[in-house]
Amino acid sequence: MKKILSSEFEKMILEVPFIMRKGRTGFIAECVDLNIVTQGSTLKETRKNVAEAIKLHFKSARELGILDDELDKLGVIKKKNKLEVVPRELENIPVEIPV
Repeated sequence: MKKILSSEFEKMILEVPFIMRKGRTGFIAECVDLNIVTQGSTLKETRKNVAEAIKLHFKSARELGILDDELDKLGVIKKKNKLEVVPRELENIPVEIPV
């Protein structure tokens, strides 16, 4: 795997995709690519919680020396000295459910 992040990119803003859905008592946010799931009572709280969880995930990955691997999971590319997540579509597939 090629190195994505170098010392010149110490602090950057990266748009990280996640899925938000209504739960029984609030909302659930899931960053599927990074195996992160969190929740909150309101949309605002849930967005704050997922942002914090992702930030802590990247901090731990940096400390463990695996930040490039985690960025690679997101499909991050380097464009003109800027990091971007390659946009993608969420797809659906019909599956028969036995009832």
